Amino acid sequence: MADTRVATGFGLAEIVAPLTPDEFLARHWPAEAYCASEDPARAERIVAAAPELESARAVLAEARPVTVFKPDGSTAAVPDGQAAWPLYMLGLTCYVAARHIPGLQPVVDGLTADLGLPAGSMECEVFCSDGASGARMHSDFDLNFALLLRGRKRWRVAPNRHIRNQTGVCVPSTREQPAPFQLEIADETPFPPARPDDARTLEVGPGGLVFLPRGWWHETEAEGECLQVNFVVKRPLWLRVMTGAIGERLMRDPGWRGFALDLFGPAERRERAIAELAELLPSFRLILDELLDGDPEEAARRIVEGSGLRPA
Repeated sequence: MADTRVATGFGLAEIVAPLTPDEFLARHWPAEAYCASEDPARAERIVAAAPELESARAVLAEARPVTVFKPDGSTAAVPDGQAAWPLYMLGLTCYVAARHIPGLQPVVDGLTADLGLPAGSMECEVFCSDGASGARMHSDFDLNFALLLRGRKRWRVAPNRHIRNQTGVCVPSTREQPAPFQLEIADETPFPPARPDDARTLEVGPGGLVFLPRGWWHETEAEGECLQVNFVVKRPLWLRVMTGAIGERLMRDPGWRGFALDLFGPAERRERAIAELAELLPSFRLILDELLDGDPEEAARRIVEGSGLRPA
């Protein structure tokens, strides 16, 4: 981790300044929004680490695929940056996963380590637009550090009291029908038709940062030539920690390593498949008993150690 900071000049301290990491973690992580309105030097340092962030043209040059936001709020995918460029010039917002920008990976790794997350928990995304643009109100399942490199952007954000720990995008009830599973797990429906009354307005310029907790409602308005890099926490869920530990144990059993054949074949073959699974279930119960045995905190440590997750 020390080598990463030397190479990039970036870690949690640089991302959340002027707060210190301890102040940010105590006051905002992971459930309270945070805004640092402007810091051009911070933008310059991240561009120095990843020169492809110098312009939208440079970001899109090697990007594939590219998601384009249409004026009605829907999206479309194009194969690469060359196909996206005319749409960008028409004023549409372009979004890309930043795997083609190698200078950002050390920053992602350093942030992951500073936040105490398992390796692979964070990803990097880039949004670029020119002119008046923005995103309609919605909420996402990830935690987002949105760092604006150029342009100006206005955010309106509010806590989401309708759903806890959503697993996909949620949209207001007046727009397209929300995903059925998000409605199923919601505490309250319908979702609000417009931004809540307690929404806050956050104004950011070059080098400005918005930390948006998981599930918060937000909408944005961008002005001018905007380029934003997002560092997002997308995993793991606790259920993946648990299933990872179970999977590690099951993988050592030759029966569980077998293919699940004929599950949807003709009746006779399907019944043989069900019988094969039934024969395996007692060993599954034994594995669960082993994992959960004893004091709950001891069991939790055992599950984390066996999950296959590793520190960044």
